[in-house]
Amino acid sequence: MMAHSRSSDRVKENGFVLVAMGVSVVVLLGMLGLVMDLGRTFIAKNEAQAFTDAAALAAVSKLNGTTAGVTAAQAAVTNSTNKWNFTTQSFTDVTTEFSVDKVTWTNAGSSPVTVKYVRVTAPSNSVSMSLIRVVPGTSASINVAARSVAGAELPTSFGQGVFPFAPIAHDLTDTTNWGYSFGDELTLLWPSSVGSNGNVKMSNLCQSDRNQAALDAVQAGTTSDRGYIQDTSASSLAAAIEDDHMDYTVTLNQSVTRSGGVKTNDVYGSLQARVDQDSSPNTTDYGGYMSGHGPGPLRRVVIVPIINAAVDGVGHSVVKGFAYVFLPHSQPHNPNDAKCAIYIGPATVPEGNLGNGSNSLRLVQ
Repeated sequence: MMAHSRSSDRVKENGFVLVAMGVSVVVLLGMLGLVMDLGRTFIAKNEAQAFTDAAALAAVSKLNGTTAGVTAAQAAVTNSTNKWNFTTQSFTDVTTEFSVDKVTWTNAGSSPVTVKYVRVTAPSNSVSMSLIRVVPGTSASINVAARSVAGAELPTSFGQGVFPFAPIAHDLTDTTNWGYSFGDELTLLWPSSVGSNGNVKMSNLCQSDRNQAALDAVQAGTTSDRGYIQDTSASSLAAAIEDDHMDYTVTLNQSVTRSGGVKTNDVYGSLQARVDQDSSPNTTDYGGYMSGHGPGPLRRVVIVPIINAAVDGVGHSVVKGFAYVFLPHSQPHNPNDAKCAIYIGPATVPEGNLGNGSNSLRLVQ
């Protein structure tokens, strides 16, 4: 009887071991499936995020205040070579949107001059579950999607690479463009208050300043021979214009000194030298310049501070922002003529695409 009982016990033990092993195998397979399938999902998620991050950054780097820039941004997303599913499948049905303020988004970038954010969305892609699907109650697939927003934030300070001129804001209530519009010819350096004819004429001023208020200001002397900020020596001005070298920092809301002194011959030569550094020194319009520019830096696109008019009798003004301007292919020699540039937009575009400003391109929330 004892032998029979021991045999029966061994059978029960063996049965329990088999059941335990069976359960353990199922659990181990489930855990293995969870690790492998979720790991695959994690990889797919990273691939999707890498795609949208890179595409958004590439797109925003193309924005230049023109419709062509928006088109180039869309093409940058379309032409992205990043893939998913272990880099074997291309992303499809990707959405590219544009915004001025990260609140309202449009597919077409209806205001290219002020657009500064790009949002790229990769729609849900289904990742099939290989092993975990054998576990009852689990899904046969998991959807993976990604979205990224990139933008060029307004710079607030420059230690190098900003021109030593400061155009005067036309509208201080406009904190984005300061009363300027794309294509406006603004004044870099105001003319002498007394021209060869005895007075400054409208024709001596840059086009956007050909109004009675500007003319009165020049003739009254408040902007006479003014336009330089901080530097006064011809050599310092030449270094800033030709080599982007500054011995000071210009910061948003900083009080700056607008210095006088004609120095026009030196400035004319430095401005011409700057234009001649560009591979397209003779193009007359900004659109043609951007579309036809070959390799090399865009030396004719520069950053200038925008200031308010003098707030006291010695020429102190406040920096209200920073703008990109396009230098014309030549400037008038006459010291009684203003030196001008074409307004492009706020200096929000990263270095390498426009001018020599700080690289403010980044992924944003």
